[in-house]
Amino acid sequence: MTKTVLVLRFSAVGDVVLTAPAIAALREAWPDARIVYAIKERLAHLVEHNPNIDEVIALRDGEGPFSYASRLRAARPSILLDLHGKIRSRILRALLPGVPKVVWHKRDFRDTLPVKLALRPYRASMLFADRYHAAVEEVVGRPLPKGKLQYFLGPEDLAVADGALRKSGLDPGRPLLGISPGANWATKRWPAERFSGLARRALERGFQVAVQGSTREADLARTVVQHAPGAVDLSGKLDLRGLGGFIARCAAFAANDSGPMHMARALGVPTLAFFGSTDPSMFDFRGHEVLFAGVACAPCSFFGRRRCPRGHFRCMLDLTEDRAWGALEPLLSAGRRPLLSA
Repeated sequence: MTKTVLVLRFSAVGDVVLTAPAIAALREAWPDARIVYAIKERLAHLVEHNPNIDEVIALRDGEGPFSYASRLRAARPSILLDLHGKIRSRILRALLPGVPKVVWHKRDFRDTLPVKLALRPYRASMLFADRYHAAVEEVVGRPLPKGKLQYFLGPEDLAVADGALRKSGLDPGRPLLGISPGANWATKRWPAERFSGLARRALERGFQVAVQGSTREADLARTVVQHAPGAVDLSGKLDLRGLGGFIARCAAFAANDSGPMHMARALGVPTLAFFGSTDPSMFDFRGHEVLFAGVACAPCSFFGRRRCPRGHFRCMLDLTEDRAWGALEPLLSAGRRPLLSA
């Protein structure tokens, strides 16, 4: 009888992208299994074109747990792999009785309490993607080769991005630097004015520059382009299709710890990532560049904060524009990076 593995991971962009290696390892281990992925409808595009996934069951906006659980039950799962591990997935696990379950754990408890009590900075004891992989190994019941971090574009993604670029006066065929100055938390954001400095230097060397962000991040993008004449503001103009296509068109990508940064790595685009209050050792940056000041109080959180708890924000302010350009300039001519095993 064919196994059906129901995978739960509802958000966010980066977290979903980082499940790809584990899903690839699962497919390699069980090539005949049916893999069903449960995710929020607005993020479904992130996994819909992954060839290792057979079906996506999207959680509709406003849909209650009983209705959604009924639709998940209809998939007749043989085993449930919870890669979300939060209240929503706990409720759904309870509503799917009799299905064997494996639950992913984001971090060890011994890492959690001391950081929450501000007794020490956070240092990840394991790569984020490796924890997903460990959960898949528990499902399969044996050690497995690791899958690759890879994002799969949809058939229209490049065309959608090219349309947005051309409408903004850019040529998709010319070298392009992508910049993403946003992040959900303030302490994860390198100053927008310093991103402007990178944009100016890239423009002086003949690169096109486009700044990406959500509608909520429009002020950050506006700051970048105002101080870098010739850069283009695409904030609020790209859906997930266009975002993936846009990143794939970039010669290099500069971003904070955010979903677009993970998408860029998963597309093999040379990436410069800025880290302040969060820990870059959660991720593998081989072939890319990461800047982390390493001040004594950082990383001070798992997700980021609204403001620096000590008031100085040195974890980001100590990362100078000169240092960032020194890391970014070689990436602009590096070409596509090999996809990494998680």
